[in-house]
Formats: sequence, C-alpha cells, structure tokens
Amino acid sequence: MTVPRMVGMMCLALFVGIPCVSEPVRAAAIDLTQIDFEYDSSAWTLGWRFSVTAPTSVEALGVYDSGQDGLAGPAQVGLWLASGGAPLVQTAVAAGTAAQLDGHFRFTPIASTALTPGLEYIVGSHLDGDLATALFGGNGLVDPRVSVIDVRYSSIGSGFGFPDVTDPGTDGAAFLGGNFQLTPVPLPAAVWLFGSGVAGLVGLARRRSSK
Repeated sequence: MTVPRMVGMMCLALFVGIPCVSEPVRAAAIDLTQIDFEYDSSAWTLGWRFSVTAPTSVEALGVYDSGQDGLAGPAQVGLWLASGGAPLVQTAVAAGTAAQLDGHFRFTPIASTALTPGLEYIVGSHLDGDLATALFGGNGLVDPRVSVIDVRYSSIGSGFGFPDVTDPGTDGAAFLGGNFQLTPVPLPAAVWLFGSGVAGLVGLARRRSSK
C-alpha cells in the first residue's frame, strides 16, 4: 500500500470514528434538560455547594434565564470557598440578551479561577424581579469533574451575599441561580498522537514523491 493511500485511509477512519473538533467550548457545570421548579431570587442569594474530582478552572459565571429570552435586570454571581469569607471571584451578568446563552443560562467570562480537588466551593446568584433560579435534582447533565453536594441560600432579605444556609435532604440538589463554565476537557492523547503520525506520513510521502 502506498503512503498517500495509507494516509487517506487513516484520515477516513478518523473522520468516521472521532467527532470533528473545532475551537474548544467551555463546559457548563450543569446543563438542565428539564425545568421542574423555578424560584424568584430577589430576596436572597440562591446557589449550591460542590467539589471537583480533578484540577480545573472556572472560566465564566452565569445565571438562570427563565424562558431563555433575556434577564429582567443585571444579576450578581459569586464563587466562594464553602468555609466562607469574601468571594474568590464575582461578576455581574448584564440585563437583556447581551450575555452568552448556553442552555438555560447566560454567562459572563471571568479571570480563570482554579478549583482544587479536596476543597468545597459554593456558587450563588442574586437577581431582582425575575424567575432567576431552577431546582436541579437530577433533571440535567453534570460535568464529570463536578460533584454536586447540596443546595445553598443566604438569609431572606439579604440580597447578594454568601449563601451559607442549607436544608436537610437536599443531597445532590442545587438551586441553579448560579452556574459556571469550566475549562474544556482536553482532547485524548491518542488524537494528538494520531495527528503527529499523519503529519509524519505526509512528510514521508512528499519526500518519496520528490525523488
């Protein structure tokens, strides 16, 4: 078999067996597949506690957009260590449709913020005058690097602040006001090795054809 034909067959196998890869897309921590219950977050900050199974980083913070038709006003979103203190990072998600829509959430990019296995974090958001939170209880897809622990919320009437309160029996659930996007999952090493091999074969074919 000639080298060009071998390269062609390998490329065909790659095309058939591996999805096409374009520019990496940040992965939402939770992608809702069904809306069961919605809440107004104007009186408090609603969110959830989580940990990660592998080192990664948060690249954007977001808030639930009921109806996927724009936010009634700007939302505040923060990420805290579960032990409390000032937010590790926080941002505002603009009113309307200016922020990027990903599923049922609108996201604003932030400075890359590292997450470490073995630590617990809380993400939460506050938005006046809108249905700004959906309950997650298994009705969605969770990034495999994220472990959902329980719901979190701040004291009623507190506005935007650390959501330090939880309820018994909410293990694995979340108030999805706040959400976040993670660094994309890297391509499997085998894909890069395949690409290197193809490049080498192409170079060999060119050298032979020039003789």
